[in-house]
Amino acid sequence: CLCWRNQGLANTTENRGAEAEEPAKNVPWGRTTAYTVVDGLSERYPMNNRPRGAALIFAHSEFKNESLRPRPSAAHDAEIASDAFKALGFLPEVFSNLTKDELEKTLHEVSKRVHSGSDALVIVFMSHGEVKPGNNMESVWAKDDKIPTKELWINFTAERCASLAGKPKLYFIQACRGLDVDKGVNMTRAVRGMAVQTDNIGSTEEYVIPVHADQLVMWASYPGFPAFTSNRKGIQGSVFIHYLAENLKNSANISPRPSLSSILLKVS
Repeated sequence: CLCWRNQGLANTTENRGAEAEEPAKNVPWGRTTAYTVVDGLSERYPMNNRPRGAALIFAHSEFKNESLRPRPSAAHDAEIASDAFKALGFLPEVFSNLTKDELEKTLHEVSKRVHSGSDALVIVFMSHGEVKPGNNMESVWAKDDKIPTKELWINFTAERCASLAGKPKLYFIQACRGLDVDKGVNMTRAVRGMAVQTDNIGSTEEYVIPVHADQLVMWASYPGFPAFTSNRKGIQGSVFIHYLAENLKNSANISPRPSLSSILLKVS
């Protein structure tokens, strides 16, 4: 399940010069001002920095709650995700089995970094997840307790992390969102048609963006459904993380590099 939290799906480009950024400032009417290298009508995000930015990978395999099964494939999934984002020019940081307090502290500390020299931020989160009956509130588990899923990105909104304003924040979440099982639909070759496989920076004009703009959230499953692992067809853990890492890493060696939207379509 994939969604962009802005008005459209922007691509990335590496042929736009980066400009100096300034920290946000507060204005009399209470709206934060952030300085960004992205034009208000740009269809592409600049991708010029090396490294492009941090790729935070949170892998949980052990839990204090005995009702939660261990996730022995977490280390493997973290490794292939790290390799994929490293191939794309990001700087991976892997965190294993953090407690709730450690997780929240890490997210807060990263949001306070100066990201002026970064093009983007990536967060990959792998753990158990659940939905609270009644209000459909989604949560994900740290080692000792759960947190609302929104805590993964709330620290990085344009309002709270101004040095990432106007830059893509990408969240990939491997966690269940319910217990319903998608049985799928068998596809067969049609008589006619294609077979279906299973599986400009100089502007100084001011403009306003939503606080939650430029965020992409991609889940391993749709709301109400679980996420799966497998040991078949070369997969050694999360099905979602396997195909995400494979397609991202393959795209690193293609010139010109395909858009993120087309890569994630293949993952889906």
